[in-house]
Amino acid sequence: MSISANKIIEKLNLQPLTVEGGFFYETYRSDVMLPDGKHSCGTCIYYLLKSNDCSNWHKVSGDEIWLYHTGIPAIQLLLFPDGSWTERMIGPDIIDGQVPQSLIPAGTWQAAVLVSRKLADWGLFGAAVFPSFEYADFTVSNGMELSKLYPEAVGRMKKLGLG
Repeated sequence: MSISANKIIEKLNLQPLTVEGGFFYETYRSDVMLPDGKHSCGTCIYYLLKSNDCSNWHKVSGDEIWLYHTGIPAIQLLLFPDGSWTERMIGPDIIDGQVPQSLIPAGTWQAAVLVSRKLADWGLFGAAVFPSFEYADFTVSNGMELSKLYPEAVGRMKKLGLG
C-alpha cells in the first residue's frame, strides 16, 4: 500500500483500542437520547487494523454494522446466541464474495483479522452501533472460552488465530 497505517492513524486521529485491539476514533454520537437516559440513538467510529492486529472476541448489546472503507479486507467470525456461526469477508470485491457492510446482531460474539497480514498491511473500516456504543454494554471473551460454547467453529477460529 502506498500510504502507511501510521499515516492513516495520524490523519484520522485514531487511538489504540486496548481491550479489543486495533485503533479507533468516534466520528459520530447522536444527540438524541433514548428514554433509558443511558444511550443515544447511535454512534459511529473509524476502526483500523494493522497487519497482525485482530479485533478480539467481544459483543455489544446493540446491533452493529461494520463498513469497509479502504485497505486490506477483513475476515470476521460471528458466533450467534443460538449456537450457530458464520464467517464474512468485509471488503470491496463483491464479485468474489466480499461484502462492503456486515450486520452483527445484538449479543453476537465477533472477532476479525485482516485477510493478508504482511507487515505493511492495514484495513480501515467503520462501525456503527444502534443504540449507541457504551462501554457498560461491552463484553469481552477469549477463544478458549468460546470454543467450548461453539465447538463447530473451533477449527476456523484456530486457523485464523482467534482460538
